[in-house]
Amino acid sequence: MSPGQPTPFTLRRALSDWFTPRLRRQLLWALVAALGLPWLVGAWAKQFIQPGLHNDAERAAQLVDFMVLGGIFFGLSMIVVWLVGCWVVAVMKGPALQGDEFPGAPEQDGPGHGGA
Repeated sequence: MSPGQPTPFTLRRALSDWFTPRLRRQLLWALVAALGLPWLVGAWAKQFIQPGLHNDAERAAQLVDFMVLGGIFFGLSMIVVWLVGCWVVAVMKGPALQGDEFPGAPEQDGPGHGGA
Protein backbone atom coordinates (compact mmCIF):
# COMPACT_ATOMS: atom_id res chain seq x y z
CA MET A 1 0.00 0.00 0.00
CA SER A 2 1.44 3.38 -0.96
CA PRO A 3 1.89 6.14 1.64
CA GLY A 4 -0.82 8.34 0.08
CA GLN A 5 -3.46 5.60 0.22
CA PRO A 6 -5.64 5.48 3.36
CA THR A 7 -5.93 2.29 5.33
CA PRO A 8 -8.99 0.23 4.36
CA PHE A 9 -12.16 0.83 6.36
CA THR A 10 -12.62 -2.29 8.46
CA LEU A 11 -15.08 -3.31 11.15
CA ARG A 12 -12.41 -2.75 13.80
CA ARG A 13 -11.92 0.85 12.65
CA ALA A 14 -15.67 1.37 12.50
CA LEU A 15 -15.99 0.27 16.13
CA SER A 16 -12.94 2.03 17.57
CA ASP A 17 -11.86 5.12 15.59
CA TRP A 18 -14.96 7.14 16.46
CA PHE A 19 -14.23 6.92 20.21
CA THR A 20 -11.86 9.87 20.31
CA PRO A 21 -10.20 11.28 23.44
CA ARG A 22 -12.61 14.25 23.34
CA LEU A 23 -15.60 11.90 23.28
CA ARG A 24 -14.09 9.91 26.16
CA ARG A 25 -13.84 13.08 28.27
CA GLN A 26 -17.43 14.01 27.43
CA LEU A 27 -18.55 10.48 28.28
CA LEU A 28 -16.82 10.68 31.65
CA TRP A 29 -18.60 13.95 32.51
CA ALA A 30 -21.93 12.59 31.28
CA LEU A 31 -21.56 9.46 33.44
CA VAL A 32 -20.65 11.52 36.49
CA ALA A 33 -23.71 13.72 35.91
CA ALA A 34 -26.06 10.79 35.20
CA LEU A 35 -24.97 8.93 38.33
CA GLY A 36 -24.22 11.79 40.69
CA LEU A 37 -27.01 14.30 40.16
CA PRO A 38 -29.97 11.98 40.86
CA TRP A 39 -28.14 10.60 43.88
CA LEU A 40 -27.47 14.09 45.26
CA VAL A 41 -31.06 15.21 44.67
CA GLY A 42 -32.35 12.04 46.37
CA ALA A 43 -30.04 12.52 49.35
CA TRP A 44 -31.21 16.12 49.64
CA ALA A 45 -34.88 15.08 49.42
CA LYS A 46 -34.45 12.40 52.11
CA GLN A 47 -33.30 15.01 54.61
CA PHE A 48 -36.85 16.34 54.83
CA ILE A 49 -38.42 12.95 55.59
CA GLN A 50 -38.69 12.61 59.36
CA PRO A 51 -40.35 9.72 61.20
CA GLY A 52 -42.47 11.95 63.46
CA LEU A 53 -43.65 14.30 60.72
CA HIS A 54 -44.38 11.81 57.96
CA ASN A 55 -47.01 9.08 58.14
CA ASP A 56 -44.70 6.37 56.80
CA ALA A 57 -41.15 7.73 56.65
CA GLU A 58 -39.52 4.45 55.61
CA ARG A 59 -41.88 4.00 52.69
CA ALA A 60 -41.34 7.61 51.60
CA ALA A 61 -37.56 7.08 51.72
CA GLN A 62 -37.92 3.98 49.55
CA LEU A 63 -40.05 5.96 47.10
CA VAL A 64 -37.25 8.52 46.84
CA ASP A 65 -34.77 5.67 46.27
CA PHE A 66 -36.90 4.31 43.44
CA MET A 67 -37.12 7.75 41.89
CA VAL A 68 -33.33 8.09 42.12
CA LEU A 69 -32.86 4.72 40.42
CA GLY A 70 -35.31 5.74 37.70
CA GLY A 71 -33.40 8.97 37.14
CA ILE A 72 -30.09 7.11 36.97
CA PHE A 73 -31.41 4.55 34.48
CA PHE A 74 -32.97 7.31 32.38
CA GLY A 75 -29.68 9.23 32.33
CA LEU A 76 -27.69 6.12 31.41
CA SER A 77 -30.12 5.27 28.61
CA MET A 78 -29.76 8.80 27.22
CA ILE A 79 -25.97 8.38 27.27
CA VAL A 80 -26.28 5.11 25.33
CA VAL A 81 -28.53 6.82 22.77
CA TRP A 82 -26.00 9.67 22.45
CA LEU A 83 -23.11 7.21 21.94
CA VAL A 84 -25.04 5.28 19.29
CA GLY A 85 -25.72 8.57 17.51
CA CYS A 86 -22.01 9.47 17.64
CA TRP A 87 -21.11 6.09 16.19
CA VAL A 88 -23.67 6.41 13.39
CA VAL A 89 -22.36 9.86 12.45
CA ALA A 90 -18.77 8.58 12.44
CA VAL A 91 -19.65 5.60 10.25
CA MET A 92 -21.65 7.76 7.84
CA LYS A 93 -18.79 10.24 7.50
CA GLY A 94 -16.31 7.45 6.84
CA PRO A 95 -12.55 7.81 6.95
CA ALA A 96 -10.96 11.13 6.09
CA LEU A 97 -9.73 11.07 2.50
CA GLN A 98 -7.41 13.49 0.71
CA GLY A 99 -9.13 14.37 -2.54
CA ASP A 100 -7.71 15.82 -5.72
CA GLU A 101 -6.84 19.46 -5.51
CA PHE A 102 -8.97 22.00 -7.28
CA PRO A 103 -7.65 22.73 -10.78
CA GLY A 104 -6.33 26.24 -11.05
CA ALA A 105 -5.31 26.49 -7.41
CA PRO A 106 -2.46 29.01 -6.91
CA GLU A 107 0.11 26.33 -6.06
CA GLN A 108 -0.61 24.54 -9.35
CA ASP A 109 -0.33 27.64 -11.52
CA GLY A 110 2.87 27.62 -13.46
CA PRO A 111 4.01 28.59 -16.91
CA GLY A 112 1.25 27.92 -19.38
CA HIS A 113 -1.56 27.91 -16.80
CA GLY A 114 -2.30 31.61 -17.13
CA GLY A 115 -1.16 32.53 -13.61
CA ALA A 116 -0.52 36.12 -12.69
